[in-house]
Formats: sequence, C-alpha cells, structure tokens
Amino acid sequence: MKYHIPLLIVLFVVLGCSSTPKNQANFQIILDKAVKNKSNQLSGVSMTVIAPKLNILWTGASGFDSKQKTRKLSAKQPFRIASGTKTFVAAAVLRLQEEKKLKLEDSIATYLSEEHLQLLRSDGYDPKAITIKHCLLHRSGLFDYAEGNTSYIDSIIKNPTKKWTRTEQLKFAMVAGDPLGNPGEVYGYSDTGYILLGEIIEKVTGKSLAQALRQLLGFDRLGMKSTWMEGLEESPAGIPQPVHRYIGDYDATTLDNSIDLFGGGGISSTTKDLAIFIDALFNGQIFKNPETLTIMLEDPGTLPNGAESEDYRMGLSKEGVMGISGYTHRGFWGTVWVHLPNPNYTIVVNFTNEPEGAGIITKTTEKLQKLAKTD
Repeated sequence: MKYHIPLLIVLFVVLGCSSTPKNQANFQIILDKAVKNKSNQLSGVSMTVIAPKLNILWTGASGFDSKQKTRKLSAKQPFRIASGTKTFVAAAVLRLQEEKKLKLEDSIATYLSEEHLQLLRSDGYDPKAITIKHCLLHRSGLFDYAEGNTSYIDSIIKNPTKKWTRTEQLKFAMVAGDPLGNPGEVYGYSDTGYILLGEIIEKVTGKSLAQALRQLLGFDRLGMKSTWMEGLEESPAGIPQPVHRYIGDYDATTLDNSIDLFGGGGISSTTKDLAIFIDALFNGQIFKNPETLTIMLEDPGTLPNGAESEDYRMGLSKEGVMGISGYTHRGFWGTVWVHLPNPNYTIVVNFTNEPEGAGIITKTTEKLQKLAKTD
C-alpha cells in the first residue's frame, strides 16, 4: 500500500503512541550499549528506524558528536553523508528519464562540456562510448579521483582551505590514474562518474545540482527540512552544529565541503531525513512510474571474461541483513542506510567515528523481527 509521508507521520503518532515507550527503550538500549562498549571505540551514534507495519518512526542518539567528547550528540545534528549522495543523484537521473529528458543509454558526450570531453580524451577515454548507465553502475572505466589511490586525500589534508571545482576533480582523476578498462567491461567504484552525472543533471535541468535534486526528488514535499547540499545552497535556518567528520584521527570537519561535492557526495542531512527519503524511494513516493524503481534495482549482470564486480545497482548496493534481502549505501564519513523491502524496514545510522563498529543494524533488525512476531 502506498502512503504519503505527512499522513504516515500522523498515523505513527496516533496509532503508535501505546508502543512508543517500549520501542524507544528497545532501540535506545542498542545505541547506548554500542557506545559504552569500549572495544567499539565509538564516540557517538544516531539512528532512525521506520517500520510502517509496526507503527514505528523512531529517532535517537547516544554518546558524543566528536572524539573529544565535549558535547553530547543530538539526533537533530546534521552531518555530511558523503557517498550516500549517490542514491539521490541516481534517483534524480531516473526521474529525468521518466520526464523523457534523457535516456540511460545516452552517451555522456551528449551532455558534457567541451572542456570536460577534452580532458577525458587526453587520458585515453572515449566519452562517446561511456553511457549514463555505465556511470550509474560504476561500469564506466573512469578512474576514481577520490579513492582510486591515496593521492587525493593526501592533497586535501595538505591544503584544507582549498575550494575544489568539478573540473579540478576531473583533472585530478586524469593525472592520478589511467582508465580502468573499456566501458561496460569493468567494475570500478567511481566518484568521477558521479560528478559527471551531476553535470548532466545540471545541463538537462538548467539548474544547480542542489536545486535540481530538491525539486526532482521533492525534499520540501517530504518534509526534509534538515537536508541540503553544503556549498551549493544555504543551510536551513536554525540548523544545529554538525557532527564531526574524521579521516582516521584527523578531524576533517573544517575541510571545505567542495572536496566531496558535485554528485559523488555533497549532501548534509540527519538520520531522520535520510530515512524519510529512503522509505519514500521504496514506497512509491519518488518515482511517478513503479517500473522506474525496478530499473534502479535490476541486476546489471555479470561482466565479460569473468571480471570481478560488486553487486552495485543504480546508486545503491544489494545487501541483506540476517538473511533478509535488502539494499544499502555507505558514506565515507560514517553514514549507512539499509532498506529491507519485505518486511519494509528502513534503518539509517550515522557514526561519529568507527563506522563499522557495534553491529547496530543487525541488532536493530533482530529487534524489529521480534517486535513483528509479538505484534
């Protein structure tokens, strides 16, 4: 059954009141134990859980917003979601296909600036052979400027105040590494491909990437009041101080957001807003046509000659929890979302640090399954 987010929230308030204290205790205990467990080395964590069939819309936090542990973490504090932005970008591209403004099989050469096409050709790429779909699936063969090797991270730490442009990041990719292989014949996670998708969105819509995502995906309609593209639009009024971000022990919070902007990353948000978006994505509130979600989730198939590939779809990976089939995406700074279509659970977690610690998503899923059995 489809539902609209404002109505969903009202129903949770009206129908879920009697179970709310119990659910709060269940999920809060999971977070508190994770932070208190010294082996996790976890300074803080926030989480949102949406489970419509159980009348659950829960958000909470535990611990601190930095490794210094000087300020308690609030679930209302925003954070940079890094590569979690790719899910938004992929959904926006698919919305443009719905509007017949582009096709996934279109060559990126149709939309990119001549300057960027020349840069690609200078490093041996054939832009005409790379499609939008290749970029969505990380099968473009484009070297990843951000994490193809350590040179980009080394560069941003040496020059933390630099404001990067998309063109500079593309140039960095051309210098830092060679093509990974022919388009469609190789898998290689690539922020480079996604910043080019960001350019395509801007070209097709005639708007900034921030404006295009906001309008195509309906941020305002969904009530996502704490979500914005930092550096491309103003932050929401009254937004709290953000959660710290780290590269190892290096506090990267003050690094200009342009280091990870333009499509590969760039969005700042909260666990609640992210959960609202992911829940809406999988429950008919983003795309106009149900078959568009099917396209987003379809298996891209094996690569030629037995080449290795991750199970990455369009802007998300296929990955389950406790044997339950699902989808996910992670962000470099410590954000992860998971959606399990059946039984329709959405879980979003943001770690202040140590993003793989504590098994919080598994424990939360286990708790939801127990609640479902007793419901």
